[in-house]
Amino acid sequence: MYLKVLRAIYKIENNQILSSIKKGFILLIPVLLVGSFSLLFLNFPVAAFQNFITGWAGGVMETVLNFLFDSTVGFMSVYLVISISYYYSSSLKEHDVFLQVMAMVVSMVCFAASFGAASGSMELNDLGPVGVFTAMFSSIAATRLFYLFYGKLSAAYRFRSRGSDMDYRNSLSAIYPLLFCALLFIGLNLVIQQLFHVENLNDLVTSGIVYLFHNVNDGLGAGVLYVVVLNVLWVFGIHGGNALEQVAQTYLMPKDSVAGAVISKSFLDSYAMIGGCGTSICLLLALLICSRGRENRQLSYSAAPAVIFNINEILVYGLPVVLNPVLFLPFILTPVISLLISYGAAVIGFLPILGRQVTWTTPVFFSGYLSSGSWRGAVVQLVILAAGTAVYAPFICLMDRVKEKQAEMLLNELTEHFKRLQLEGDENVRLLERHDSKGLLARNIAQKLRIDIEQERVTMGYQPQYDNTGTLVGSEALLRWKYLDRTIYPPLVVALAKEDGFYDRLTQVVVKISMEACRELLNQGSDITVSANISADQLNSEQFINRVIRMAQSYGIEGHYSLEVTEEASVDRMEDIPHQIGRLKAAGIRTEVDDFSMGRTSLMYLQNNNFYAVKLDGRLVQGMLENKRNQEIISSIVSLGRNLGFVVIAEYVETEEIRAGLEELGCNLYQGYLYSPAIPLDQLKERVQLDGKKL
Repeated sequence: MYLKVLRAIYKIENNQILSSIKKGFILLIPVLLVGSFSLLFLNFPVAAFQNFITGWAGGVMETVLNFLFDSTVGFMSVYLVISISYYYSSSLKEHDVFLQVMAMVVSMVCFAASFGAASGSMELNDLGPVGVFTAMFSSIAATRLFYLFYGKLSAAYRFRSRGSDMDYRNSLSAIYPLLFCALLFIGLNLVIQQLFHVENLNDLVTSGIVYLFHNVNDGLGAGVLYVVVLNVLWVFGIHGGNALEQVAQTYLMPKDSVAGAVISKSFLDSYAMIGGCGTSICLLLALLICSRGRENRQLSYSAAPAVIFNINEILVYGLPVVLNPVLFLPFILTPVISLLISYGAAVIGFLPILGRQVTWTTPVFFSGYLSSGSWRGAVVQLVILAAGTAVYAPFICLMDRVKEKQAEMLLNELTEHFKRLQLEGDENVRLLERHDSKGLLARNIAQKLRIDIEQERVTMGYQPQYDNTGTLVGSEALLRWKYLDRTIYPPLVVALAKEDGFYDRLTQVVVKISMEACRELLNQGSDITVSANISADQLNSEQFINRVIRMAQSYGIEGHYSLEVTEEASVDRMEDIPHQIGRLKAAGIRTEVDDFSMGRTSLMYLQNNNFYAVKLDGRLVQGMLENKRNQEIISSIVSLGRNLGFVVIAEYVETEEIRAGLEELGCNLYQGYLYSPAIPLDQLKERVQLDGKKL
């Protein structure tokens, strides 16, 4: 059941629409940070500080802070339309920059149309947090409609202009799709105005919410309903404070100055909304105490100064809480529990109610003391913090487990996607350029891989090689690098390293680590050979070969180390390979051809090159019992080896029947699961000791 819940949450969070919205909010974190701290300074609850910023240099500091807030959070909905549309459009069609840009433009046009910009009903305030819900709706709906119209509209009905450049022609082709999208949004706005007598979609939502309070009496019921609705709106990306402004003025603010009135705006700010909506300071504490995720903790550190002063946009939009299926319940439930605790304390007489107004940015404990005139207010807030943190804690743990499960599922999807590309023969893998979850994971993996390579923390496994007498004669060093404690499919690691431009560095680290392992085996008295994989380009590089020879000499492993050429690349144009093989041989380093006989790694490798060994392609070995032609090919390669002076090694030897068949064909060196998978160096040392292979 638990796994089913995790999978359901994974599907919800990775829905194209919800995922695009989440990424859009995350992209705005720098904007929110600047805006939130500007708002904090503007509303810092210390009179001396306020006098300073309003009076210093003629109020220039206050002006700058207002500019910063207005240009960041004040245009938040505009930025959100662009960011969500960018991510959603990339999920609809990748690698088409023109359509992505046009989708963002169309979304902005439709966003303006949703607020009735032409009628003059759109205000500057609508571009900030007030318009977040409309921004989410417009970016998703307009982007989807634009792609639909653009795809359905025949090329014959698109504007054309002979002799103009490509950008101009592309721009003209989007005229009709943009027009149709704008007309639909304008039509929707007109329908809303005629049927509901409000100006726009945002006003329709707000009016419907205000209507809920028409039949609610003052007191605890009104307070609970206000808190629930406020936080539900925030969860769906609607600015609850602005949406319920009329409710607050009608039911709550008049009570602020009435002594003995429990439910008031200041009371809710001081006890139910500590840290902002969702009693966010409890969420912050739960993240700091319970979360194992490095990203969550870093976000918490960044958000903490603002949350202390009840500014929580960084948390709400940064985690994000918006449309988060895990945090939905505690975000609504915690403020209700906080309200009930404080209301109960007031009813029994423990918490004095003086009817004092307290600035909404006053930090916890100070606000409790000021609103009650007693230390008891701070004690009630302390109880609320403990209870709220306890409510959030299990959900934070669940969120961590969901993220871990998501990472595991996404990693499986990325690996399977890469394997499909391999089967299709796609040589130009571009995983890092993707804008979906797979691309994000690929970039995270590549970043962690680059760090581990620079610190030479690349885990290796060593797969033993045996001869037909059962004697351990060698081992191949294989990548066993881990991400989030999971071993990553080695070809995927190599592909990401190549795409991100540090494959050579990865190979250097692998060669160094495998040479160190070879030295340890020699120190133990073993005579086996260790091999590592390189590409044909690297075998053709004098600089790379010079480095390998120097390392081999420094470790003293001449005669016991081998390089395997793994890349399926033609070597006929790599004129330096014969020379470099000769240099390696003179330095006591062997060279081998991996996956011989398939693809482009064919007889061309042997035409001018003196390799020590070839390793049979695994597909040949695995299919030899069912396919007689495979046996003929293997027999021919073995015969060729005798004539040209190289040995033949068979990989993927997984059963005794395959091993016996290979021996009958003249192949006497084996590597595969029949003997052992790739194992850590310590286990290989133990095998060497048990095998008794000594100098």
